[in-house]
Amino acid sequence: MIEVLRASPLLTVQDTGRSGLRHLGVPLTGMMDTPALMAANLLLGNPIDAAGLEVSFGPTWLKAHQDIQIVLMGTDMRARLMTPDGKHSIQDYLAPGFIHDIPAGHRIHCQAAADPGQRSCLAVAGGIDVPLVMGSRSTDLNNAFGGYQGRTLRAGDILPVAISSRQSNKGAKSHGIRQARANMTLRTVTGPEYGAFTDRSQSAFWHTEWQVTPLSNRMGLRLNGERLRLQQPGDRQSSGVMPGVIQIPPDGQPIILGNDGQTTGGYPQLGSVVAADLWQLAYLSPGTVINFLQISIDDALALSATQSLKLKQLELWLGWSQS
Repeated sequence: MIEVLRASPLLTVQDTGRSGLRHLGVPLTGMMDTPALMAANLLLGNPIDAAGLEVSFGPTWLKAHQDIQIVLMGTDMRARLMTPDGKHSIQDYLAPGFIHDIPAGHRIHCQAAADPGQRSCLAVAGGIDVPLVMGSRSTDLNNAFGGYQGRTLRAGDILPVAISSRQSNKGAKSHGIRQARANMTLRTVTGPEYGAFTDRSQSAFWHTEWQVTPLSNRMGLRLNGERLRLQQPGDRQSSGVMPGVIQIPPDGQPIILGNDGQTTGGYPQLGSVVAADLWQLAYLSPGTVINFLQISIDDALALSATQSLKLKQLELWLGWSQS
């Protein structure tokens, strides 16, 4: 078991999300940087969709009630391994991307993120063993179900850890994983209402530097830049939306839907961030400046295939089989 001694804001249990239920109004949720969680799970010998913790901001203090192994991914939380009383450091730096042994009784101290406002994921051998709800252990904060009691974690919560069925690969322990880094350029395909925007707005979308505003969260990232305008403003019927869809509300400032975003929406859809770049949304903290790069649907599909291939290659290198 893992005990939460101190929880950072929005500390939640997340896995790879609830796919295939949007027709029922159920959002995806899940770890914002899903590929990072998948890679960490592979390193630990977990099922690729095992649940871990999404750590936002900091600090966070956790206590291991049993011998566990963890992998930290995402932004560097400058984590340390502390003595059972929390007064002394045993290991000053738990490097992201490597397996770390945490003895029973000892504490993990995730400090403030090296890059403020960003997220980290913590995977544990065996996975966080909260109940499955609609096929996932992810926390749906807006609808208050899944994860641990459908809410953010707080001091005193006790998280069960499943028994790992595998011994971690010794080579993996020594080598670790190199993480991708967000480059603040989101590859994007045009959306169904792209042609409804003025020529100036279409050009501005691709050539403007957009700043992430403080009103952003797991539901969506609100951006600030040049106002985008429709050729003929008017009401539109609601339609299905997905994480990555870029909606343009009446104020003309784009919203990129995130993992917790709604399943339908009536705002015009100018474009969509491709699936292979959605993980970058985890690291677009308020004040970050981003831009969009237009690519074709064929290129977007190729990028997704490449991302899946890299995870498969990691699995083969580690010697695990997810089949």
